[in-house]
Amino acid sequence: MKRIVIIGGKGRVGSYMVPQLVADGNDVINVSRGQTQPPRPDRIWQHIEQIVLDRKQEDFPQRIADLRPDAVIDMVCFKADDMLRLVKALHGQVGHYLVCGSIWMHGPSETVPCPEHLCRTPTGEYGQEKLKMDDAVQRLFAQTGFPGTIVHPGHIVAEGFRPINPQGNFNPQVFSDLRHGQPLVLPNLGMETLHPVHAADVAGVFLASLRIGSASFGQGFHAVAPAAVTLSGYARAMAAWFGREASLRFIPYEEWAKTVAPADAAATLEHISRSPNASMEKARHLLGFVPHFSAFDAVQAAVTWLIDHGQLS
Repeated sequence: MKRIVIIGGKGRVGSYMVPQLVADGNDVINVSRGQTQPPRPDRIWQHIEQIVLDRKQEDFPQRIADLRPDAVIDMVCFKADDMLRLVKALHGQVGHYLVCGSIWMHGPSETVPCPEHLCRTPTGEYGQEKLKMDDAVQRLFAQTGFPGTIVHPGHIVAEGFRPINPQGNFNPQVFSDLRHGQPLVLPNLGMETLHPVHAADVAGVFLASLRIGSASFGQGFHAVAPAAVTLSGYARAMAAWFGREASLRFIPYEEWAKTVAPADAAATLEHISRSPNASMEKARHLLGFVPHFSAFDAVQAAVTWLIDHGQLS
């Protein structure tokens, strides 16, 4: 039995990961800032030790180390400096440290699907910090043998949350329009890409890394669906799933942005300017992990939940 501390284990990914960690026979401790409930009810949470800690606390790293974990899974680290402070406290004390990165550590794809070691030119602070974290995981293992692994999810999709839509934002009206056969306008030619992943598959990469142990040390792994999707392909697939034929129109992004809410336009630009298309070959080869959900399967599960709970007209 391993003693595993998961930081931020009540989110979309943790709600799949924690029950499986317990099923594997581990002693699991969840650390979070508050007493929020996980999005997926499970009786197993009654048996999980809950510790309230905030990463902003000065003694946070030492408090985690004082729990004497065999492994730490860090789901809510967004700054390389924060990760390094925790690593310093854990060095020599922990058998495995796993941290959540992001495929936004990549810049726009040049080779597709893009492997972990290419296109490492992120735009924006979020992606830049995730790249620093990835670099640090590799460097620390090479220089000191620190047993770290970083997992880079795509656009995480799960029941109970609005998935990214075929326009590249989170407005559920897009799905409603496709459901009712209404015309949909997409930016540019609809050929930019998105790369969703079901939360269960993100959890799967973490679990596979933890189980295989040393082969994952100093490594970064993508966690995405088997294939990315284009905006237009995504729209057509969802329309067909609703029993409709997509009626699509395409206009340049600058013109399209004037027709939607500023927040939706900004979210779309964040996604289409990157057009992620990440490879899962490394995870398959080193971890033996293959995603269970296609991009469409993942989104359709989330949209089904929205319909069933009256959140999609």
